[in-house]
Amino acid sequence: MSDIRSSWAGLALALAFFSGMLSSSLPTPLYPVYISLYGFSASQIMTVFGVYAAGVLFALIVTAKINIRPESYTIPIYAGLGCVFLSSLLMMFAHNIITLILARFITGLGSGILMAYINRSLIKIFDTEISNAAALTATASLILGQAIGPLITGNIVHHDFYKLKAPYVILLSLVVISTIGVWRSRQVVNKPIIPILIERQKIIIESINMLSFRDVIFCCMAIFLSWAMASTFMSQGPILAHIYFNVTSVQRVSYSLSAFLLVAGATQLVMRKKHHYFSLRIGVTAQLAAVLIALVSVYTISPGLLLISVMMEGFAYGAILVGAVTIVNIVARQSQQTHIINLLYIVGYVGNWLPFSLSTMMDHLPMKTALVDYLFICILFSISVFISTYISGRNNRAVQIRS
Repeated sequence: MSDIRSSWAGLALALAFFSGMLSSSLPTPLYPVYISLYGFSASQIMTVFGVYAAGVLFALIVTAKINIRPESYTIPIYAGLGCVFLSSLLMMFAHNIITLILARFITGLGSGILMAYINRSLIKIFDTEISNAAALTATASLILGQAIGPLITGNIVHHDFYKLKAPYVILLSLVVISTIGVWRSRQVVNKPIIPILIERQKIIIESINMLSFRDVIFCCMAIFLSWAMASTFMSQGPILAHIYFNVTSVQRVSYSLSAFLLVAGATQLVMRKKHHYFSLRIGVTAQLAAVLIALVSVYTISPGLLLISVMMEGFAYGAILVGAVTIVNIVARQSQQTHIINLLYIVGYVGNWLPFSLSTMMDHLPMKTALVDYLFICILFSISVFISTYISGRNNRAVQIRS
């Protein structure tokens, strides 16, 4: 019975996390619609997109400083779902840029709160039962939520079915269902943490050179550019596909963005079995290739090359994330400074604001010039990350962890 209750609680938490992540990507195909209906500029749309990251960052920083007892984890989860519910209502009836910005910031708050406490709850529920159930549940919810959002909205926009309302009606329904699910499983979610004796892991260093904070810096650099490029495709992709690459089908763009996130998720699963520096190196290599292909696609105005670049970026996104997180975890464990882990995600979310420079350039320069200048900046940064990672990777041989 305990296993069944834990499974139902895990399912309720997964649905809640899925709803939070769905809210982050659901509006993406609507950005061209907002531009055509309300005449928003590219920088305004980028602000709407970027303020979500600000909300997530704020929530993560605040939740890291607030100590909530494990027996009360449902309280912040309800608060996170409430933020998603409120932001969805605001998005449904938004007719100006201020309302959209406010709604997206509240969405970020909700996503950040859910990210913090649902992960903690999953670890608490599954810690003695299934070794990797918590991680797999959280990863699946995050990837599916981000991937399915553009798919849902893209199809709604394609069929012109209450395109500014229907996506959020679906989201509101999921939020209500997940809230009920969490409430029904509140006893399991709020169960106290039971101390468990865990065999200490032996860390075998095969090289004199241990991982250091320098490696963390390289990981942060890689994550910054990776998340910046992902943010570029998610925020500016639909607009550029329609205006610059003459891709008129919203469905095709939505499918491409969903495929991008699914490739990233699949890559994370595959790369979990690889050495951390191998994953990081192959990720930054794919990152450089993706940016170069994107530049060529701009010069040739080739939607096909752009699609290849997007898929390559999805692979890079997943590989870099796995390698960087593993390296940072090792350094945090060696130095006993767990706050280093937060640094990685903070830098990543800051990277979400880099595309704001592209939107600003698009408002003041010819579109091709803006794209070329932006991609050249990304290429230079990508080359520096590539060189730094390979030099550091050669100086740090395997650090293996075994029970």
